[in-house]
Amino acid sequence: MDNPELEYPTPTGSNPRHEMHRMLAVHEIVSNILQNAQRQDQAVAARVSTLWRDIAVDWLWRELDSVLPLLRLLAPLADTSTGLAFAQRIETQKWVRFRYYSQRVRKLYHTDGDWDPITEITSCSLSPDTSAMLFALKPAAFGALLPNVQEIHWEIYHDLINLQHALPFLHASMKTLRITVDDVDIPDADDAVARFLDTLWAIQGLSLETFSFDILGMPEKILRSLICFLQSQPTIKFLDCYSTPESNVAQGLFYQSFPEDLQRLSTTVLFRGPKDYLAGIQTLVQRTPKLRTLKLALTGAASWWPSTFHDLSPFLALSNLEELKLTTSHGFHLDPEDIVMLGKSFNKMARFHLHPVPKSTPGLGIQATSLIDFAMAFPNLRVLGIYIEPVNDPLQLPWKSTQQNSQALAQALPSFNPSTFQLLYVSWSILEDKYITDMAELLTVLCRNPSFEITCEGKNTYKNGSARAWRKVEALVKHVQGVERDTARPYDEWCRGLILEKVASDQWPEGK
Repeated sequence: MDNPELEYPTPTGSNPRHEMHRMLAVHEIVSNILQNAQRQDQAVAARVSTLWRDIAVDWLWRELDSVLPLLRLLAPLADTSTGLAFAQRIETQKWVRFRYYSQRVRKLYHTDGDWDPITEITSCSLSPDTSAMLFALKPAAFGALLPNVQEIHWEIYHDLINLQHALPFLHASMKTLRITVDDVDIPDADDAVARFLDTLWAIQGLSLETFSFDILGMPEKILRSLICFLQSQPTIKFLDCYSTPESNVAQGLFYQSFPEDLQRLSTTVLFRGPKDYLAGIQTLVQRTPKLRTLKLALTGAASWWPSTFHDLSPFLALSNLEELKLTTSHGFHLDPEDIVMLGKSFNKMARFHLHPVPKSTPGLGIQATSLIDFAMAFPNLRVLGIYIEPVNDPLQLPWKSTQQNSQALAQALPSFNPSTFQLLYVSWSILEDKYITDMAELLTVLCRNPSFEITCEGKNTYKNGSARAWRKVEALVKHVQGVERDTARPYDEWCRGLILEKVASDQWPEGK
């Protein structure tokens, strides 16, 4: 917002030649129009009439990407040695102006790493006295600074003092709060974060639905305050907190503080061996049985890592899961019978991610032909993220086993649901050029959604050119999808013929 505190003058008279159509005087119609307008157009609309002014200002101030426009309603800000501070005394009448705009704010985003276009400084860090002045100078009967705010996203990258500047804007009307604190090297960092959480816990009537707390490390002071806060918020349905205590006892207490009705959870499980891993997962699963989305970073401090179907078995109790994402060092190796069991337990699964973090050695995953098993086991799948183990021999596609039963097998072979399955994320799976045509034939038979895409990590030179190979596979699949089907030939045979013909041509598809 270039100049959000601009006063919008309203017309004092009317001119018959410029009378608006009466439909443009209907509040709901004008609001729907301005809702989808560009911000500069909303600013122009604010000058049309009193009605348009109120509606346009509502949309202009509904969502702010910085707290600075709000502060500048009260007084100019100046760059000081300790950060941005009020350049002059806040006059009493400025609070009336502040209320006119601040009551319209529904979403507030702020990061101290942003560039301030007015002072042209590279950091939006505020002076320690700035929030204190808001508390001290606010009129006694003024009430909350943002009485209707529903979402606050506050990010700290430079100075932890900026965390306390969020406090004046917090209000019980909030439904979403996201706090990000990067690594800040100051002696009382633990105390500052703990005090913030304690103040948040003390807000009467606060009932959050979404809470995100991203901080490096979880020392005892912060953990104790965070547990108290989470226990006071049973209404939270969506929780993101990848920081977790290091000790198993503290980690268990942390998990037990999670609201029981959670529907989405993103966190970390630390373990030193199979017993720690199993205890942590079981505590999570038992505490949050209603989860629909679970994203876990599995982090070990020893040589043992979960890698088999047995290590996935604790998750089978979460029958309502629609999305599961497990990130590990090595990934999980799954045999066809393992995939069948997962499909029976997760019959609502729409997004399934199992893959290792980037590293130089190949990870654990599935054989390429096990994609067939996924297509059979997960009828509602939309996204599959899986590490495909390197292909060392031509794929043994079942419809190519014998020429005699080729057509029958191809007709019986299930594909991914063509109305839902859209994305295969292969991460950094290695694929050599000589197996591109086999992989393209496999995916052409399985993936018949015209919107189907393959995504992978890296660029053309990454992992021996694997990203480039996967893009070629995707291009071949889309090429087949773009050709009118020849129903006189078996589907697999028709697909294979188109693929080989395209590969032999000079117009080799490169994909995206």
